[in-house]
Amino acid sequence: MKKFACQYAIVRFLPYMETGEFANVGIVMLCPDAGFFEFKLMTRIRRITAFFEELDAGIYRRAANDFKLELKRVRNWLAQQQGHAMDVNLARHLFGELTRQREAMLRFDNVRVVLADDPAQQLEELFGHYVERNFATKAYHEQLLDKTVRKVLVEAKLNKQYQPETLGDVSTYHAKLPFVHREGERAVKAIKPLYLAHEDPAQIYDHGWAWFGKVEKLRALHVLPEQVLFPVQGPVEVSGERFDMFQEITAKMAANDVWVVPNLQTEKIVEFARI
Repeated sequence: MKKFACQYAIVRFLPYMETGEFANVGIVMLCPDAGFFEFKLMTRIRRITAFFEELDAGIYRRAANDFKLELKRVRNWLAQQQGHAMDVNLARHLFGELTRQREAMLRFDNVRVVLADDPAQQLEELFGHYVERNFATKAYHEQLLDKTVRKVLVEAKLNKQYQPETLGDVSTYHAKLPFVHREGERAVKAIKPLYLAHEDPAQIYDHGWAWFGKVEKLRALHVLPEQVLFPVQGPVEVSGERFDMFQEITAKMAANDVWVVPNLQTEKIVEFARI
């Protein structure tokens, strides 16, 4: 299958030039040999307002609409050229002009090149990676949280007293916990970081409920440590559907003898972990 050399650029939203902070919000791609020019922009405003808390959402919407009109004009012009076979050099020149550095809230990162069998599919994959961050699964996030807790334990000189361990019966029911402290044959303390900041409120509840269920099952099997701590990363906002779901599931955990603390409250983690 023929591969096409495609140029693409990440679209960044940078509302405050003073700080240099930005969010990836789209991908623009050109594959002149395939007669392909297309773009995809983020439509979820909540991610923008969660990152730039003080920003009026209307500012992004207006900037994105104007930006989209410009991209549509380029797409329509190139589409008209296809009847005469796209001029590769002209298309690349136009793409270079489109993506050149400019002082605007919506701007492009450096142009990159990728080989693609299917340019449209490649555009979707790039958007998923750079904008939607689909590599950042809950497992990925919890690995980062594990590293944070491990660093806290190291700095408190408690890391040697906590080891990863699978509790339960490997032939029936078991669960792996990253930090378990034993006294003799008894597992007395366990720490399990949880990522509960998913975009979908249902995922927050489902993931929290899954670990609440694991705790209850291990307790029923009489293998649960006497004390369990969940350092949790929740939504950044303090109202709305995601926050309500987060509050509901963490309250249920706390009501059933599980310690729940924000993952940033390192002093609470150390307080729990001390033997």
